[in-house]
Amino acid sequence: MFEYSFDNTVQEVIATTKESVMSDLDLVLPPLDPAYDYTPVHEPQTRNGKVIENAFWVINPLTDDVIGSGKSVHRTANFSNFWDTFREGLLKANVDTSGAEVKFSGTSNQSALSVKVIFKNYDFTKQLGEASHMMMTVRDSHDQSVKRSINAMIYRLACLNGMVAPRERLGFSEKHTTNADPETLAKVAADYPIRLEAEAGIMQAMTRIKIERDQVIDFFRRNVATYKTKTGVKVNDKMLERIIGIFDNYRSVGSNAYQVYNTLTHLSTHIEAVRDGTDVERKRIRIEQDIEGVIHGEEFQRLFMPSPELLAA
Repeated sequence: MFEYSFDNTVQEVIATTKESVMSDLDLVLPPLDPAYDYTPVHEPQTRNGKVIENAFWVINPLTDDVIGSGKSVHRTANFSNFWDTFREGLLKANVDTSGAEVKFSGTSNQSALSVKVIFKNYDFTKQLGEASHMMMTVRDSHDQSVKRSINAMIYRLACLNGMVAPRERLGFSEKHTTNADPETLAKVAADYPIRLEAEAGIMQAMTRIKIERDQVIDFFRRNVATYKTKTGVKVNDKMLERIIGIFDNYRSVGSNAYQVYNTLTHLSTHIEAVRDGTDVERKRIRIEQDIEGVIHGEEFQRLFMPSPELLAA
């Protein structure tokens, strides 16, 4: 009887502690959107009536839909696990989340999750010269289409663009064969505000790099408005025309490298479905990755990034 009572007491303490922690996390950021709060079910794949070794279907139990496939090494877990780890990491890092704006979104079948968090108490007006906040995006997937990741960037209020850091990659990612811990995320998140301040200073220095229109059009033609065919890479003239139109809309920031940068971040932020049935979130993720590659690419860094001398001026 004593042993049974002791075990019950331990379980009650554990349950109370967990409930207390979750209550604290809810004060940091809201719990996961219920549409994404599920544990995937694995069902063996079969062919001709025989089970395929180490292969399974991933099922969304809320809809009973097949949302992906995998092998035994691929570990799927409820999105809430990573979301709660992120929230606990922010709590441990003492990140100010009061007044934060949170938006949950994802793919049409809920196989991938994206969360945008805007931290309104982190402002980079002093460094950037205009109203802006810190933003983090949290992503995960059950179908291996998206890396489990956290990325930090600056959110520019004038255009609502998510401004990917131009100099360094401010992100954390892991394979679905491992699990992050709150302490690791806390160490990463704690450094984001000061690192973003440095990136904001770089963005401001871009306004002092003058550009030529022909140079910019040529840059967009080679690096953005292209598509691959069986015979090679070709230019999408219609897309190029659209990009230049966006570029011209940012003329108010001046004819400088910052205008080019804003054009690129506009392309990765403002995504629309051109055709019926387009999965906007999948399209957003793909374009974000493409644009980040352009910004961190050799040509953008060479043409539009400020020199150490300009940063020191």
